[in-house]
Amino acid sequence: MVLYGCENGLPYSRLGLSVSSRVGPAVVRNCWKRLLREAFRLHRSELPTGTDFVVVPRAGSEPELKCLCESLVRLAGKVAKRLAK
Repeated sequence: MVLYGCENGLPYSRLGLSVSSRVGPAVVRNCWKRLLREAFRLHRSELPTGTDFVVVPRAGSEPELKCLCESLVRLAGKVAKRLAK
């Protein structure tokens, strides 16, 4: 999973998803999207505010909510550090 981010000047963060057909058929793509939205919803308080995030899942891996939550928080922290520079 790859996470891109940019500052949005708002007091909250937003999520964008880019799940291409290379990830799999429609059922798999929709599963990715549902789980990514849920991970964002559950961990919104742990994510940096004022940032837009775009998530791009990579093909070949199966989505699991626990792993997505951990990855989202970790990658969001890295993006926030990069944006602070």
